[in-house]
Amino acid sequence: MMWDEAGLSGLQAQLADEMLGMVTVFAFGRGVRLVRGVVHAPDRRGVGRVVLWDGQQFDTSVAFDVPLTDTHGANIPAEDLAAALRSAWADCSDSEVEEAPRDVFGIPVVDATAAVHGFVERPRFHLSDALRAAAAAFSVPAEPDEPAELRLRGFLLLDQGTCRLYLDTPTSQDAPSFGVDLPLRGEDGSVVADVTGAHAVLPVLLETGELERLRKDTHDPYCRVVYDLVDWLTGR
Repeated sequence: MMWDEAGLSGLQAQLADEMLGMVTVFAFGRGVRLVRGVVHAPDRRGVGRVVLWDGQQFDTSVAFDVPLTDTHGANIPAEDLAAALRSAWADCSDSEVEEAPRDVFGIPVVDATAAVHGFVERPRFHLSDALRAAAAAFSVPAEPDEPAELRLRGFLLLDQGTCRLYLDTPTSQDAPSFGVDLPLRGEDGSVVADVTGAHAVLPVLLETGELERLRKDTHDPYCRVVYDLVDWLTGR
């Protein structure tokens, strides 16, 4: 089968979307951890249990019980739970694991309720959380009656506070993508896993031609042009 450039760009978009799930694996703190399982916590209403392991030895498994709602009864977004769980794993000591009760499979179970609620009150996102959130906003499949205005073709973490998304439009056909630089940190320097307004405003800026005012004088072989929205979105 021969693929034309438009078809290949679609495959590239699918690859970028699939790889987003690999950006935020549990690879921080005390070593790499993968998700072995997700179940409900028996006899605990509104609590999920996530089992982590090193991907090789089952005896490295540790389960964390995480609340699905905050202290006010509001649901905690899944992405926030994942970020909170990474922090809980990084802060979990060996002695805490050794002293934890075990489930029927012999897996130590750590109650991460306090850690999750503390995270909700004062989020501590990792740069990978922010990168995934920024890119995922443009990779979510559109409803059939609402075609996507922009499509994610790729992404790259540029530095400790900025990412570049490679995007195109449904009418791009085989044209190269364009790059958009987005901020991943707030005014106080903390990581922000939600680039407010970027997903909504970019199509408008592109359609009206206002995006050209933000063109960046730089060469990037992965796209035809780069637009810098860092200052524009942060108000610097």
